[in-house]
Parts: sequence; structure tokens; C-alpha cells
Amino acid sequence: MGSVAVVVPTIREACIREFLEAWREPLREASVLVVEDNPRKTFDLGDHSNVTHYAWEDIDAELGERSWIIPRRTDCVRSFGYYKAAQLRPDMIVTLDDDCYPLEGAGDFLSEHWARLSEPARSEAWRSTVQGVVPRGVPYYQRQREAECVLNHGLWAGVPDYDAPTQLLCSREPARCEFLDQTIPVGCYFPMCGMNVAFKPAVAPAFYFLLMGRDHPYDRFGDIWAGVFVKKVCDHLGYAVTSGRPAILHKRASNVWANLRKEAPGLEVNEQLWRAVDRVVLTQRTVAGCYAELAEKLEMGGEYWARLRDAMRIWAGLFDAAVGEARSQQPTRIEASAPGLLGRARAKAA
Repeated sequence: MGSVAVVVPTIREACIREFLEAWREPLREASVLVVEDNPRKTFDLGDHSNVTHYAWEDIDAELGERSWIIPRRTDCVRSFGYYKAAQLRPDMIVTLDDDCYPLEGAGDFLSEHWARLSEPARSEAWRSTVQGVVPRGVPYYQRQREAECVLNHGLWAGVPDYDAPTQLLCSREPARCEFLDQTIPVGCYFPMCGMNVAFKPAVAPAFYFLLMGRDHPYDRFGDIWAGVFVKKVCDHLGYAVTSGRPAILHKRASNVWANLRKEAPGLEVNEQLWRAVDRVVLTQRTVAGCYAELAEKLEMGGEYWARLRDAMRIWAGLFDAAVGEARSQQPTRIEASAPGLLGRARAKAA
């Protein structure tokens, strides 16, 4: 496994201290970037030589007049951590919430994420038109599509990632939550929860948790809508997204009534946004180019969406000079062409 940067947002000193202690051994070889959601660094994080600590003052100093694109008083402040992590040029970036812990018996957390990103993702490419027999024309062996995996969405044991209405329903009728290991099909979206995600740095220009929280009309959709955007870009460029292992232990259930108030303004928008994204026709051939194009062509009206389009364009532009990105490649050319993301990973391993 190559180098790893781990991004964790926090607003609770006791919680982040417990988190860092619990993850001390599993993350000992990683660079851990803690983004404290306060104007200045006020938390004592203890003795951790691999931890870098940021707060609003660092965001403002680094980004200057563009610092407004990093929202405050929301977990989406973690986007600054993605930007700083990408500058380290690691092989993999992972984001975790501060109330998530290693799952006993689950194996090596980082290695499992890396394994998912290091092998081609496979998905169904052929479907039979009848049941019982396979009709003429269906290939005997090659019936799956392979693509380079650039993002792996890990899941969680313990407290599931419910929205507030489901959390209320499950307080009366508890439901069973089971893991699914899968490649998200081309053209499909998925509910990306930001508490356990690994991605390759080349996708960072499209991995931006949106304007949320106290200064904006929406909250608790920053990771969900970010997942819709990044999946659109990955589909266009021929990259794959997987979901499933590795799992973490999520211990804390947030307040259902507070969540309901935060989510209510975005619930109806969530019904519309993916369809607006679906209608966009992308033509660019880089991650940053596609993300800026998506911002430009997204047909969502109102002041919030105009401001978000500006934020998305600024975010994509941050990476052109500071980080750079790999040239897009088609899945069928991954093995043979000049090494892309997967090719470089295999070259390092060799």
C-alpha cells in the first residue's frame, strides 16, 4: 500500500481525542489532517506525531478571498482537508467522521480500502431478455464491464446513516441494516455518506462537500449531493465507484429533531437535483474540467445555486496549478496505455 492521508472534521474536543486514540495503531503510517470547525485551534489533540491540525484561520490564510467556498459550522468544513491532503500527493485519501471507530475483527482498514482502489471494478454489462434459458448472442465468458476504481464508499456497523424521517420510523419499528458489496452501475447514483470514504487524489477536483450549514439554506446534504456530482463525472470519464467494505463502527446517533429541522429544506430539492445532473451532457476530458462544466450547465435556479456554481468552479480551479490530475482514460485501455491511476499503483507495487 502507498501513502495515505486521512481527513477528519471535528467540533468536539473529547470526541476527537477519543477518535485519535482509538485509531492510533490503524492510522500510524498515515498523515492525519484534523479540521477543527472553530475560528482558531483550541483543541488539545494529545501526542500524535502524524496529526496536522487546522482551523478557520488556516483556511482564510491559505485561500484568502476564496475561503468562503469552505462552509463553517458544518462537517463540510472537511473539504479544506481534502485540498491540503491532495497537496501531499498521497496514493489515497480517506475521510472519516470523529464518531467512527475501528470495527473489531474487520481486518486492516486502510489496506482494505486500498485493495478496492487497486483492482478494476466489475459490473454487469449484459442482461438476458428471458428467464430459464440464455438466448442466442449472449457471450459465454466476457459479460462484465471492467473500469478503474477511483472511489470506494465504506459502510458502517452500529448506528446506521439514516435521514431524520427514517430515524423516527425506526425508533418504533427497528430495521435490519445489511452491507452490500457492489460496483455502482454506470448511470446510477448512490447515497454517499461522508463518514467513511476513500478516493484517489486525481478525483479530488470533483470531491467537494458543498455549501451547507448556518450561512446557507441547506444542511446535511453536503456529502449526498457531492456524491451525485462526483459519480456523474466518474461515469463520463469511464471511472468506477464501489461501495461496501471496509466498515467502521459508528457509535453516535445525532439528535433526530435537530436533523429533521436541518434536512427539511433540502428534502424536496433532493428529489430534483439528481435529475438536473442527469440532464447535463459533459464534454470535457479531465476531472477538473468536467466538474467546472457540470457547475456551468447545472440547471438549478436561485441564489444558492448561483453561489454554489461559483464555489464549484473555484474548487476545480484550485487543483489545476496546486495539485494537477491524471489524463482521463477509457476502461478498456487501462492495462495497455500509458499508466493512468491504476497503472501507476501497479508500477509502484512492482
